[in-house]
Amino acid sequence: MPRKASRTASRPSVVPVQRWFQFLESQSAQDIALPVTVLFALLVRWCIGLHGYSGQGTPPLYGDYEAQRHWMEITTHLPVSQWYSYDLQYWGLDYPPLTAFQSWLCGAVATYIDPSWIALNASRGLESHTSKQFMRATAIALEFIIYVPAIVLFFRSQHTKMSWVARQVSIFSVLLQPCLILIDHGHFQYNSVMLGFLVWTVYFAAQESYILMAVSFCCSFMFKQMGLYYAPAVFAFLLAQCFRRKHGTVLFVKLGVAVVATVGVMLGPWITSVDQLQQILVRVFPVARGLYEDKVANVWCAVNVAVKLRSLFDAQSLVRLSTCATALAFIPSCIHLFYTIRRQTRTMQPTAIRVFKYCLVNTSLAFFLFSFQVHEKSILVPLAPALLLIDEEKWAVNWFVQVALFSLYPLLCVDGLQIPYWVMAVLWAFLRSCPACPAHTPTPKCVMVLQWTSMLVMLALHTAHAFVPPPSSLPDIYVVLNVVYCCAMFVAFLAYFNYRQFTCLQVQPTLKQKKD
Repeated sequence: MPRKASRTASRPSVVPVQRWFQFLESQSAQDIALPVTVLFALLVRWCIGLHGYSGQGTPPLYGDYEAQRHWMEITTHLPVSQWYSYDLQYWGLDYPPLTAFQSWLCGAVATYIDPSWIALNASRGLESHTSKQFMRATAIALEFIIYVPAIVLFFRSQHTKMSWVARQVSIFSVLLQPCLILIDHGHFQYNSVMLGFLVWTVYFAAQESYILMAVSFCCSFMFKQMGLYYAPAVFAFLLAQCFRRKHGTVLFVKLGVAVVATVGVMLGPWITSVDQLQQILVRVFPVARGLYEDKVANVWCAVNVAVKLRSLFDAQSLVRLSTCATALAFIPSCIHLFYTIRRQTRTMQPTAIRVFKYCLVNTSLAFFLFSFQVHEKSILVPLAPALLLIDEEKWAVNWFVQVALFSLYPLLCVDGLQIPYWVMAVLWAFLRSCPACPAHTPTPKCVMVLQWTSMLVMLALHTAHAFVPPPSSLPDIYVVLNVVYCCAMFVAFLAYFNYRQFTCLQVQPTLKQKKD
């Protein structure tokens, strides 16, 4: 039966997505909110999938789409011992074992429907309409099996801290976040699986189910190695839980067993061969590829505009430099999280989880900005925990999403995804009222000015890229400007989220603010 509208329903909002859920609440139609959200999210993903993808029509190697299809091919037809060594010049498998198992599972389904989609060697570069539909469907299915339920359960579990409208707005906003949609369902990857396991990790932390938390985190980094960006925060959180509990040693042993067992099961097919384990390690952590690939909005690529680091230092020196810089960037956040958890009381549990979310953002953003071998798509990693703060950090998360989306534009442009890019950018800006409009009083005036300035800079670069040809001596000038601008913004966000983490214990939101 429809529930009665809340007596404490918040006043009408200027944010369109919030007005929609306030309307449903006023009509006692709360029961249709989630189905409509999920169906709309599904529709958007399928529409994005009608456009191009990475490497479409560009032989001989094509792109990420072909890599994912090819991994289904080799995992289906070859013995496990050859998965990480077969024809490495043509999209050799370079993600951890859980990705390999996912490729095998999808390959098994493809074999049942149409074996020609993944015929060994003969299917290379296959771009038939039916195979494209199948690949798009696998990305959607995996996201709705792992990522979407995690998001829904996480925000529904916040019922004591958020109003019904706030929870629904958060779920809707996270599921319509444009960066993940454009990369997974446009460019084509399966990032939602790794990020879904991260959300499950935070959910289990909030439920104090620490063994399940450890298992889900292992699944995250065993699907994609970028999940390790979260490792310092997760380690600090769980270690602090061991220290603060009376039987902390028992919890520590249980966690150790859970981690070893989870990783061991996934490495099981190769566990008896040292050579094969070494091959997996080399493929998953390709140090030989260099400090970064392409042009990514992190510190090393931005600095390279003025200082050619790869010419001045060898690979080992750059590994040490990036490792030290990354550690310096995330250690303060992790130490703060550790001591916050250690002195946590039962009433402080929600605040401790909030600190944990900030720490996840800070550690992963530190890895994106300073670590070795970063891809532009890796901005999805810090963006995921930031979205879990979307109710507490409305303007910051809105702005972070816009800058992250702008940083992905050069990649999406290569894929021919300009129209989906602009549709999703405008949709996000409209639904979230970002940049903030003057009537949105909770946003500080200085923030509105900075957001509008930031938006104008991005629009100016887009306009110049579209209408002003770059000089022949600087053909990549607009991509470089994109990198430098976005890097500066991401450094600012890192500073801001660190500040918020260190001060969130001092200022607690009032009940009225939570409901607004």
